[in-house]
Amino acid sequence: KEYAQLEKPTYKDDKEFWRKVFRSFIHRNETLDDILEDESIFWNDDIEIVQSFVLKTIKQFTKSEGEDQPLLPMFNDEEDREYATKLLRETLVNGKDYREQITKNADNWDFERIAFMDVVIMQVAMAELYEFSTIPIKVTLNEYIDLAKAYSTPKSSTFINGVLDAIVKDLKKSDTIFKD
Repeated sequence: KEYAQLEKPTYKDDKEFWRKVFRSFIHRNETLDDILEDESIFWNDDIEIVQSFVLKTIKQFTKSEGEDQPLLPMFNDEEDREYATKLLRETLVNGKDYREQITKNADNWDFERIAFMDVVIMQVAMAELYEFSTIPIKVTLNEYIDLAKAYSTPKSSTFINGVLDAIVKDLKKSDTIFKD
């Protein structure tokens, strides 16, 4: 109502209007929340971040760039982009080897019975263990155990901790990994 009553809205007024529209109709909208819940049970893990990015993106728009507004970058810097790209690549390229190591170290478990999310988490953790010598083993293990707590079954974090710990012991024993 306020916006419609402005005689000559400024670019700043326009941006504020769209921020208010977003906050009023999208942010914390129960109907939208229900739709997202139907799509993924994990939607609420990311929604706050996504919504803050939308609001920040609108805020950073400049009149001089017109319709060609740049979006916020996917990565903070080039180092983050390289890390994510390398981690994904190494996980995919070495997936078969990682799955074999998981099978070997998952005592009394058939690989087919291991939750898919657990396998993915362990494979990515292994890629980080192998390929990122500057990241301490304990940091990697803690990070992926936390991911298991957030995204997998209730007992997954304990299972993943045991399997990854056994893998790390094997890697150290065979002098395949040289970090602490």
